[in-house]
Order: sequence, then C-alpha cells, then structure tokens
Amino acid sequence: MAELMTIARPYAEAAFAIAKEKNQLTEWSEELANLAAIASDEAMQAMIANPAYTDENVLSVFESVLGANLSAEGKSLLAVMAENKRLAALPDLSETFEELKAVEEKRVRATVISARKATVEQKKKLSAALNAKFDAEVEITYEEDPSLIAGIKIKVGDWAIDGSAVSQLNKLGAAIAQ
Repeated sequence: MAELMTIARPYAEAAFAIAKEKNQLTEWSEELANLAAIASDEAMQAMIANPAYTDENVLSVFESVLGANLSAEGKSLLAVMAENKRLAALPDLSETFEELKAVEEKRVRATVISARKATVEQKKKLSAALNAKFDAEVEITYEEDPSLIAGIKIKVGDWAIDGSAVSQLNKLGAAIAQ
C-alpha cells in the first residue's frame, strides 16, 4: 500500500541514519527483516489491528519471538511505532531501508526480460552498460518471455526501457492508424 510506504519512509530514514552513524547497516538490515517477517504474519497482523490488544501485548510478542536478537534500538523503534499505531508499516519500513542501503552501497537491482535466454557475452555487455549508466554495481535478474518475439525490456527502479519487437510493432501500428 502506498499509504503504508508513506508512513514507513520517515522511520526507515531515521533507522538508516542511526545504522549508518554506528556503521551497523547489515545488523539493522537483518533486524528489520526479522521484524518485517513477524509483522507480515497473518496472526500478527490481526493482533496489531485488534484494539483489544494493548501495545505492551503486541510488543511482548515481538520480544518473545526475537529474544536476544532484538537490540535496544529495535525495541525503541517498536515502542515508538506501537505508540503511534504504525506497526503494520514494518514490512514497508524494511523494504525502504533496503533501498536506502542499496543506494549507500552503490548497488542497484535490475530486471531484464528477453524473448530468449541471454548468452554469456550478452550478459557481460549488458552488465557493463548498466553499471556505467547507473554508476553502481547492478544486480541483474534475467527472465524470459517468448511473447516479446525479440529484443529486451529493462527495469531498474522507476527507470524502464522497452526494446522488444512487440513494443516496436505496437508503435508502428499506432503510427499507421493515425
């Protein structure tokens, strides 16, 4: 949900600032992933949404599940989020934190969809081009979609390029129709 992402962003930015200051990006990443996993559980979502449970009840579940793996900062974050009725945003907080971490570490995720399996040489060229374009280490996930006929689609965050034959044929069809 866009609303939960909007709610999660300030918490993620604050957690990221603390993690970066203490040089604990990996530790925070793991802890937030654990918190997000717990908050994503159906039973936990029901508990968070149920006004019959107090903040203390909900927090005790997180603490009992994570035990010693829950840091003091993690407890503080949970307490603030519980007080503000924002615990449902934990999965989005974790996702946003990971995005901030990837930017900090100059890592970018890309998805390449092609009509046929890419060769090793094509993968090397594409990787080099994307690394240069984004000035980052690009982690590429390759997918196949025979319906593209030929060419590729590339998605990196909000940036996308569609070089598929289907797309080109659709453009040509639209131009002819006018």
